[in-house]
Amino acid sequence: MEPPLTNNFETLFAGISSLNIIFLLIIACSIVSFALFFERLYCLKSLRNGFESFIQGIQNALEMKDLSEAIKLCDKKEGSFSSVIKAGLLKANKEREVIEQAMELQARIEIASLEKNTKILSLVAHIAPLIGLLGTVIGFIQAFSEMRLSGLVDINATKIGEALEFALITTAAGLAVAIPTTLAYHYLVARIENLVLELEATSSEVVNIMLENQ
Repeated sequence: MEPPLTNNFETLFAGISSLNIIFLLIIACSIVSFALFFERLYCLKSLRNGFESFIQGIQNALEMKDLSEAIKLCDKKEGSFSSVIKAGLLKANKEREVIEQAMELQARIEIASLEKNTKILSLVAHIAPLIGLLGTVIGFIQAFSEMRLSGLVDINATKIGEALEFALITTAAGLAVAIPTTLAYHYLVARIENLVLELEATSSEVVNIMLENQ
């Protein structure tokens, strides 16, 4: 005796409900990646605000041998550059190696701060297509289970076609999230690498100015 058709469709609808959850997870991934990307982008761009005038002020203060003024400028200017430079200024009367070590240690802390949340972007880029694939697998399992239980053959004339369609949409949605997220991640990594190089060059320049005006 074949199972009642009502029970079969209840099973199918349960599968579609699972696919809705999968789709909501993919949407959540897209929201997270969008928010993290623009948060990091804003943070990285803000580091450049007033950068030239800040460095010029530090240089002028050091050339006038006004160390306290240089430190005050660092306190007023928030960001990675000012934090690293201040670490060196606090060791201004020490040897070059001591100054560079202090700045290098602070630079590591600042780099870790700059890289904050970028790894989450990479994680989302890897997870989103897997979630979509999971939705596809669930949809196919549910659809073929319904075919086996009900004996329905014409997939297009039943709810089975909807389950299969939705299952494939989850994979497409997962990829639609993963691809731009991957691009966003690598873009941010490139921006951070450029900032690190600039931070190293600026630190070296400040150290030279400090030593010349000791």
